[in-house]
Amino acid sequence: MEKTASISLARRRIIFVLLLVCLPFTAVAEELAGPQQVIQRISDELQVVLMENQARMQEDPAFVYQLANDVLLPHVDFHRVSSLVLGKYWRRATAEQKKAFSREFQRLLVRTYATAFREFQGWEISYAPLRMSEGDSDVSVHTQVKRAGAAPVEVVYRMHIRDGDWKAYDVKIEGISLVTNYRSSFAKEVRRKGMQGLIQRITELNDSRVKQVADKGAS
Repeated sequence: MEKTASISLARRRIIFVLLLVCLPFTAVAEELAGPQQVIQRISDELQVVLMENQARMQEDPAFVYQLANDVLLPHVDFHRVSSLVLGKYWRRATAEQKKAFSREFQRLLVRTYATAFREFQGWEISYAPLRMSEGDSDVSVHTQVKRAGAAPVEVVYRMHIRDGDWKAYDVKIEGISLVTNYRSSFAKEVRRKGMQGLIQRITELNDSRVKQVADKGAS
């Protein structure tokens, strides 16, 4: 896998996406539809935690990882994300490989979220009217992000209902999909080394990051 090119590109995009999720929204809760309210609740909770724990986030990686697990991950449909990211290779994978891939991919994203939290800054986000009819269970939540000194950025969250709750399964930034980015890099690895090779590569990357954090904490 091209560690410094393919995965790093997707990683940077996820970091940006997570920064967006962490921000206070300008819309009033009562004016938002169900999937928009989910995003706002996450943002409100993260806003408080991040602002009150800036020092701890820099010094305690375990706290940051736990924050990602507790606040964000329950609102992401990792089964759907994993299947979309792998595409046809997901259908060809064994049940054991699917489970292992989902686990390691989630670990990869958790550590990416942690980086986003450490880089937290203020943004101004507005919602576009949601095109949603009664009974719809799959929607696109369009937002615009405004930053000081930068042009507005269009961000679209793909969400659907799973187990009775709205959960995200993709994000597009200026038309570029998080899922598509990962799909491209992962497909290359599967073609080169097979599904087991991909899982092993992601596992090694995750384990190396864990070791780096442990070494940093011990120094």
